Amino acid sequence: MTVRSWILTIVLLAPAALLLAFGPQGTRPRPGGRTVIRYWDKWTGVEGAAMQRIVDRFNATVGAEHNVWVDYNALGDVDKRMLIAAAGGDPPDIAGIFDRYVPTYADRGALLPLEEFVAQAGIPLADFKPIWLDICRYDGRLYALPSTPYTIALFYNRRLFREAGLDPDRPPQTTAELIDYAVRLTKFDPSKKDRITQLGFTLSPAMLGWWHWIWPYFFDGSLWDGQRATIDAPATHAAMQWIQDFRNRVGNEAALRFEASCGAIDSAQNPFLNGSLAMVFQGPWLANWARVYAPELDYGVAAFPSVTTERRHVFASEDVFVIPRGAKHIHEAMIFLSFALRQDTLEELCREHGKTSPFLKPGPDFFRLHQNPKIRIFDELASSPLAFGYPPMPTFSEAWTETLYMVETVLRASRPAAEAIRMTQTKVSQVVRQYDEMSSRRRAGKQQ
Repeated sequence: MTVRSWILTIVLLAPAALLLAFGPQGTRPRPGGRTVIRYWDKWTGVEGAAMQRIVDRFNATVGAEHNVWVDYNALGDVDKRMLIAAAGGDPPDIAGIFDRYVPTYADRGALLPLEEFVAQAGIPLADFKPIWLDICRYDGRLYALPSTPYTIALFYNRRLFREAGLDPDRPPQTTAELIDYAVRLTKFDPSKKDRITQLGFTLSPAMLGWWHWIWPYFFDGSLWDGQRATIDAPATHAAMQWIQDFRNRVGNEAALRFEASCGAIDSAQNPFLNGSLAMVFQGPWLANWARVYAPELDYGVAAFPSVTTERRHVFASEDVFVIPRGAKHIHEAMIFLSFALRQDTLEELCREHGKTSPFLKPGPDFFRLHQNPKIRIFDELASSPLAFGYPPMPTFSEAWTETLYMVETVLRASRPAAEAIRMTQTKVSQVVRQYDEMSSRRRAGKQQ
């Protein structure tokens, strides 16, 4: 090994050594004689407390029967810590990660395929909606299991619809109609014609979260065909033109100023919650915020429209359970996952998190006990034949960054949309090519 290689190894493994020495440790007392299962997840606050209650119940019942103790640790950056711990040879036995990381980690050999373990544990995969299992697969293998899933939909203010002469029971049916509605729902300050006081719809990434890359899908497109990036395609050009058309009709500079003045989305300053934004693309948690910050808000929820009325593309995502490669207690980890994926247990967690049920047939109490009055709509959207998840590309993190730049470029009109699309295609294709070359060298090294 060269000096440079030694230095690189030390630099890479130093965080792992520190993590192993001073890493996450549970605070609950552990009874002696049990096999301890280390479970790391990203959930804190209310979500973490809900998971801890399930862990406590397992430890007191099924865990006691099987002599297993689950040590739950809430970590904000669980994905990075999991990889560092794996590099140091001591990963957790279970990790809860965002679904978008599954292709990247699976392709790099950081996750265990789960088919054999699931079969041995008797977990009934046929009970889950297909989309939630599809998201858990990469390259034909099952690398994850569903925890709390959700779909994204169009929230709209029914009162503002009525005031604009729109039917509050008929949300927009196509992307073109959404623009027409949004223009009618946009209002300006009478004394300052370039100041928006009520915006019909927003495409601002700062207000929508993580979905700036999504718009081509509603025009029958995608970002990935399984082998290469498909950004410079008719659907992307149509989506970016759709964005430009809307912004031009309401005034791009005025829209940017309005979006820049809005408060945090999880607060009373959220423009949808305070009535200054008529429509927004969001997840079921917005209903939780409405219950707290705007209990009198009269809103509807519907599928986000696609380019034609007969098509209903639905974005679906979920948190997932994985077993990192190198985990020391796989059998015991599956005992806990079998408990956590029981329908009564998992639907309890989904309700506490404000999410949908991953099961084909939700239990009789799921909707009745759920605090979100619109949760049936989100649940039904997951059954759409055009439901889709994050692009299953190992380089999605880089694609996410480049498509964010593309959308911001179009929103700010800093260069022509076609040029921004071509630049994004070139950059992402280069990242994919470099990754493929690195993967080929890695596979060749393993074969030697």
